[in-house]
Amino acid sequence: MSKLGIWFLIACGAVTSSPQASKSAPVVNLRYEEPIRNSLYPELLYWFVTPATLAPERYTRDVQHIAHDTEFDFPFLTAREGVNFTGDKQAHDAVAGIVRDAHENGLRIGVSLGLGDGSAAKSTSPDEEQTVVADGEGTLDAQGVGNFEASIKLRSLVPQKTELLRAWAFRKTGPGEYDATTLADVTAQVTSSSPQPGTLSVAVKLGPRYAGYTVFALAENWYGAVDLFNPAFAQWIHSVIDEYRDVPLDGTALDEFGYIRIPMVPTTPWRGHFAGHAFAAGFQQTTGMPLVQALFATRYAPAGHPEVRIRAIDEYWDFFRKGPLGVENEFFQYSRKVFGDKNFAGIHNTYHNHLTNDEAWATGVNWWTIPRQYGMSDEDLSLPLRMGLLVAHPGNIMYDQFYGRDIRRFAEKAMNDARFDARIHYHGYNDTGRWGVDLSTAPFLSQLNPVERKIRLLNRFDPAAPELPLLVIFGMPALLNWYPDENARNEFDVNASLHIEEKVKAIWDAGYRCAVVPSDLIDNGSLQLDKNNRPMLNGHVFRAVVYLYPQYAKRSTLAFLFKYTQHEGHLMLEGAATRGFDGAPIDDVFSRIAAKATVNGFSVDKIPQLGVAPSPLRDIGGELEDGSIILTDLNSLESHQPKQFSIDVDGHHFSGSYEGVFALKAAQNGAIEKLACGACSSLDRDGKPALRLAGSADLILTRSATGDYEAVVEGPEGSNKVELYK
Repeated sequence: MSKLGIWFLIACGAVTSSPQASKSAPVVNLRYEEPIRNSLYPELLYWFVTPATLAPERYTRDVQHIAHDTEFDFPFLTAREGVNFTGDKQAHDAVAGIVRDAHENGLRIGVSLGLGDGSAAKSTSPDEEQTVVADGEGTLDAQGVGNFEASIKLRSLVPQKTELLRAWAFRKTGPGEYDATTLADVTAQVTSSSPQPGTLSVAVKLGPRYAGYTVFALAENWYGAVDLFNPAFAQWIHSVIDEYRDVPLDGTALDEFGYIRIPMVPTTPWRGHFAGHAFAAGFQQTTGMPLVQALFATRYAPAGHPEVRIRAIDEYWDFFRKGPLGVENEFFQYSRKVFGDKNFAGIHNTYHNHLTNDEAWATGVNWWTIPRQYGMSDEDLSLPLRMGLLVAHPGNIMYDQFYGRDIRRFAEKAMNDARFDARIHYHGYNDTGRWGVDLSTAPFLSQLNPVERKIRLLNRFDPAAPELPLLVIFGMPALLNWYPDENARNEFDVNASLHIEEKVKAIWDAGYRCAVVPSDLIDNGSLQLDKNNRPMLNGHVFRAVVYLYPQYAKRSTLAFLFKYTQHEGHLMLEGAATRGFDGAPIDDVFSRIAAKATVNGFSVDKIPQLGVAPSPLRDIGGELEDGSIILTDLNSLESHQPKQFSIDVDGHHFSGSYEGVFALKAAQNGAIEKLACGACSSLDRDGKPALRLAGSADLILTRSATGDYEAVVEGPEGSNKVELYK
């Protein structure tokens, strides 16, 4: 025995005494599980329901396969290949049968009930419809005559009707501005026709008085889809959910929900706007601006008054983004009303996963504010952005829905992401090859099942959130409003000059652990300063802030930055701010913020000036908020050659080996509080034994508030023993 004395000896489930054992040795409960079961955090799977899946013999076989041959315990169903979960009794009955069989086999089942965009809800009247407004302009000749077109094209839908909405004539004084004394509404004086859906031809004959004038017209297009702001959309959501009231679903999902889709790769720059009766009414009620006037102002401002255009663009985007968010909230609340408050909310609403493509026009980039227990993303969104989603939601982990054709890429990603409390939502079971690899196959499962068995040890460890000392905030108005820099305006009508994603990746790659969030979270009150002037979001506290692009910030954001800097908060500030959200000058308040910033200008090399250092585990693992750590290593798992480690945790030096995963939380005196270890055999603390197993095995060890321990060892009953030393 060690001269340190045995703290406790566990053999075959009983505490065994020894001459050196303390009489006050803690009570220990040892259990054996083969394999160690999952708990706390679901192992998510996307499952395609195709016409073949609807047959009871097929879905029963699949349920059995998922339950007994894979590590997944929570499949989400999604309709594919013509299957429709809405208004189809055969699909409903198949879902009911899947849920019944799944529950009998220990699985939970969620269903993605809605399609990815608003076109799923069909309007019954023009007053309900979502419309898209195109604009066009022409210059009148010496006789005041001109002809031009206003056209629009969506990704797949063709408008059912295209009509003139409004037309103005004015004399230009420069790009995007006009002489206000010349502005005239000429809607009644122009003629228009629609030679093809989505195109409006405008003919103007105003007479010589208007020679050289510009005529600007708005064309409205109807698509038969319900306006997201119309009560009919909420009623449709209720009707879809109500179809499954009789099925005890465990989760419901909107997947990539948003507006009807604009082109992914526009052949001409996208310059449209979404509208509709309910949209317009809500916009005017919220902003005090008639929508038609605002749409004109997003393109033209009176000479000398850029604030008019700035405010119009900002207000439009701010309201537009409320559409998908309102639907997400309605779906979440009604799902819980019908299926109970434990209903799992899914899935992600990251659509094309970037800030400057068509994402904003689809989902409104509401990634951080949609109602979810856990942050959710897809397609390998960068880790700093995913860390922002994690801290913006209640759970301490987040899910990234991932697919691809390289099986090993799944394993590499799963193990790397696990260091930062990120999990894969696997996509997708019975994939026929359109998206990636069929997850039900033996080659996939033979590589991924061992990985997931190790990651479930981390689930049982129940990790704290990752330690993310640096909070990166980007200005959402600056991202969405390029004006007046025409060179910054991209094909999706947003500001492509900021390179926010590239900057945060550079921070992360340099070893600085960070979370990325938009200024929205300041403006909605989620992100605040605590009593010690530290940024705090959802209980997570940060030591320093990098703020990217404050131009056009709301007053609440300026107030946050002012208070933070005036009380010695560590701030790196990138970009100037000359005007606020309403277009009014803000030079005075911003100059005071910039004067107190720790660093002006973005520089990864200057981040240490904020009091933040690179992670010492940057190449092997991650730190957590409670002082615990997670290490992962894929090669050790695949080769069954234990990975040696030597690390400091809470002032004590620990060393040993593991396969796949290792997680440890220690008390100030070095006592183990929690431990998760793949193929654990021994653990040393400060050069002396802390823990020994008779034979290497996956292990979970937890200590209660009273000092008692529970240990779960993988293997048959009585197959191992554990020694834990003082």
